Amino acid sequence: MISAVDRLLPPERVDLATYRSGGGYEALDEFDRDQVALVARMYAFSLTGLGGAHFPFAAKVAAALQTPGPRYIVANGAEDEPGSQKDKYLLERNPHVVIEGALLAAVAIDADELIFYVRESLNDARASLADALAELANTGLMRDRSIRVHDAPTAYVAGEASAAIQSLMGEEAKPVAQPPYPTESGFLGRPTVVSNVETLANIPRMLRGTGSTSQTYTRLTTVTGDVVRPGVFEVDPSATSLRDLIELAGGVLDGAPVKAIQPGGPSSAYVPEIQLDTRLTNEAIREIGSQPGCLAIRVISTSSCMVHEVAAVASFFAREQCGQCPGCRMKTSSYSTLLSKVVQGPASWDLLGQFATIDEFVSDLPRRCALIEMPTAPVASAIEHFRSDFAEHIEKGECSLCTSSKPQE
Repeated sequence: MISAVDRLLPPERVDLATYRSGGGYEALDEFDRDQVALVARMYAFSLTGLGGAHFPFAAKVAAALQTPGPRYIVANGAEDEPGSQKDKYLLERNPHVVIEGALLAAVAIDADELIFYVRESLNDARASLADALAELANTGLMRDRSIRVHDAPTAYVAGEASAAIQSLMGEEAKPVAQPPYPTESGFLGRPTVVSNVETLANIPRMLRGTGSTSQTYTRLTTVTGDVVRPGVFEVDPSATSLRDLIELAGGVLDGAPVKAIQPGGPSSAYVPEIQLDTRLTNEAIREIGSQPGCLAIRVISTSSCMVHEVAAVASFFAREQCGQCPGCRMKTSSYSTLLSKVVQGPASWDLLGQFATIDEFVSDLPRRCALIEMPTAPVASAIEHFRSDFAEHIEKGECSLCTSSKPQE
């Protein structure tokens, strides 16, 4: 059972007084002068990056500590993943839990400066964060640490860690080749821990907990697509299934059956409705052949055409690649072009075999980030699980779903 004080997303914004009354900043008070104990506790938890990559947070701390300071903390609230709104709501409603988590991370790596990297279009989130920092100004809780907010560009790749650091240094927010990694050479060439704001928000409640590494914590998930009430929901992943989550979102539009679910954002593989009873743990989602990502979950009903669905995904990646890597430009544009040909149909079945050829061609080409790999899983899974939708487009030029959705003349 998870207590109310350890939930991340309250129904209304929590100010400093309310946050402190529920135990807020107690972890910071306890560990602020005991870096060794704090790092040891962090190593005991399996906290991973909840922006989607799931790299172990403790490994970032350990890597940063290998290089002499000064060191920096970057709280990543760029939230560039399509459909995801969890970071926006977290910063709007519970900014102090993120700030406390960032301050604890700063204690762990002995950082004197913290930078919040928040998408420039999230006006309410940035205002809530600014108000929270103003509340802290004369409390002494920041222990003379500098905290500032940097406006993140809205481009998809701007949320990648090295791109964020480039933006912080006044450069264009595009990924750079790695290694060295940000924990080795990041902001101003110094070791930098870049961490998603939900990841940081977990640190205070983990330190307030029992110390058991098996303790269950909630996750924030955004549900979009063919549901009645799209939104952000806080759930216990070990007790909540995909089916439960759809019910929380009001069920499927028009009562239609579920056709497919994309569990972890646009780069994750689609799974068919037979997997609806899968729990929302990282392990369970991986077991069914997909990825948890940031739990930006898209629901597709039987009224939707999967060819159009995955063509939109491929078009997004082609549009959002930053242009630096020839292999990425070629792959994303080719994926999008091939799927456009299938959508327009009739076409040759041979088109579907060209995706693997493209992947093989670019497999050894240099890349500065993971975007080059992102179209593969959604396209391959859509073809595997929903071949009948592709068959109608290839053989007839359109499927029955597309025909029925056209306006009557």
